[in-house]
Amino acid sequence: MTDAELQALTGVLWPDGDGTSRQQAYWLLDCARDPAIFGLLRAGGLEYSCLYTGNLHPRLQAAAPYLVHLAANSRTTDRLLRSGWGKSWGILTTAAPDVTLARQRLHFKKFLRVRTEDGRELAFRFYDPRVLNVYLPTCTDAEFKTLLGPVARLLAEAPGGAGLRQFDLDGQRMRTRELALAGADAAQAR
Repeated sequence: MTDAELQALTGVLWPDGDGTSRQQAYWLLDCARDPAIFGLLRAGGLEYSCLYTGNLHPRLQAAAPYLVHLAANSRTTDRLLRSGWGKSWGILTTAAPDVTLARQRLHFKKFLRVRTEDGRELAFRFYDPRVLNVYLPTCTDAEFKTLLGPVARLLAEAPGGAGLRQFDLDGQRMRTRELALAGADAAQAR
């Protein structure tokens, strides 16, 4: 990730520049994608929480999904974004300041398991941007609102990390926007 791409991404996450007034940013990380992620979380000083509950075996703990509260103007945030961008490490969310990490964690935990039409229970890796980018376009507006819950936007890297796909509500309808991380063309609504 170049400096210009990092600046563009942080501008999407914190349009006010400091992240204190209008929205907070989070990254729902899939530690199974890279063994380095868990170490970066533990050493980074950012607030984070595992989506799984209970006493986890150390190997599962190191490969679980974690929700991390990103801090604007933070070296740790910059290091995470630079290290993981383009590698499908997870999806980003933005939320109002009153939507806490704990509230988002409880909301997103509900989607870790899904049932098929024949009643089988499966893991749902919605926090993988490759999955989210395929799944969300198939959703009804009601299904999207259920997944979105208390957050304002879901953001997933485009394949290869070349850009960003933003999923949010336009009134009662799901809206998808392609956001460029390089160049002046910032957004194109679909």
